[in-house]
Amino acid sequence: MNWLSHLIFPRNKFGHLALLAIIFVAGAYADQPKRAVMRAYFQEAYGQQVFRCDNAMREHFIAKSQAAADPTEISANALHQAEIGLIDCHEYDVYRKSLLSLGLEESDLSIMGLKAIEARGADIQQLVRVHEIRY
Repeated sequence: MNWLSHLIFPRNKFGHLALLAIIFVAGAYADQPKRAVMRAYFQEAYGQQVFRCDNAMREHFIAKSQAAADPTEISANALHQAEIGLIDCHEYDVYRKSLLSLGLEESDLSIMGLKAIEARGADIQQLVRVHEIRY
């Protein structure tokens, strides 16, 4: 018999324990490769959803602040348009929940969000300059 047959059909108590340990370890980490592949596959689309929602929330905050400071028809229309833009946050939330239902975890989505921010670091600096909230 070769080493594989000894592993599959152990002849002593130690062999049985070794086989159980291997099965346990394989079972405990079997989900990790699947989640890693899913993170890589959905990374770009998830990053886009994160940025769309972030921009929509920022635009809404700015429009709401302007409408409160200067309640005109123009600022009211801008606020209404910004509220419609919050649909991007709804789409982000639906996408996020679909990824969770596929087996990704909150920690996976956090990692993906951080990677999206890192990948677009230069874009973020430009967004900050353009959308910075000034009081």
